[in-house]
Amino acid sequence: MSLMMMALRITAVEALKAAGTLVGDNVLDSQIAAIDHTSDGQLSSDQKRPFIAVYTDMAKATDLGATGLRTNGQVDLTFNCGVSMTMATTDRETGETEIIEGLPATDAHLEAILDVLEVQIGRALTDPDNPWAQVFGDFVQSYVARQAVRASSSADNVRLAAGQIKLTLEVFADPRLGQPMDPEGPWARFMALMRDHDLPQRALFETLLGAPTTGLYEPIEQLTSMTVRDAEALQLYSYGGVARDVTITEATSDAEPG
Repeated sequence: MSLMMMALRITAVEALKAAGTLVGDNVLDSQIAAIDHTSDGQLSSDQKRPFIAVYTDMAKATDLGATGLRTNGQVDLTFNCGVSMTMATTDRETGETEIIEGLPATDAHLEAILDVLEVQIGRALTDPDNPWAQVFGDFVQSYVARQAVRASSSADNVRLAAGQIKLTLEVFADPRLGQPMDPEGPWARFMALMRDHDLPQRALFETLLGAPTTGLYEPIEQLTSMTVRDAEALQLYSYGGVARDVTITEATSDAEPG
């Protein structure tokens, strides 16, 4: 996993909560048992009401380029949605059983809830008035692919309907340790939102991002993510092997001609 993959999940989860989808605040980050398989291959869930669970399943980068091992490349961001008959409530006065207010507990309405959630996820992640969605979008370089699948089971006569949306995203590399942040950039806005909402992951990100470095020029080992030893071995500190602390005029006067 990476900082970017964690940040994608958090921004997606918070954007969905703020959007007010059919599942309300029951948006989960990486909760494995939200949709699972029983020993006989049926679907199961530990949830008591309709939900969306967000996962980052895979990342693949074929060109590490200038960012090296900080590169994230293409990330699969998955949204698992689930609803079952056991999540229905019964109105004591009318005797009507509903999955969600206004939607009776029928097979057709289970599928309708999944349809609506697909629409709401897409809208929530692109909402120009949702600050979490805007940070999410700024983490993404491009949307590569979208896949939606459905599944259902009726174990022990309990119908569970599940839908999955998988987005393949081309995303930016992780920041290097101590990288100064543009106040208007996505990482600074992400950290500000984490502080404003007092999210428990904030301290972890503060540690992993590190305090911004200062100075006119950054050390070459920070810019390249190399160790000092590797950088010196490649003579990145020098002109023709002249030490880093020697001025350019001294270096050029002592260096071999040509």
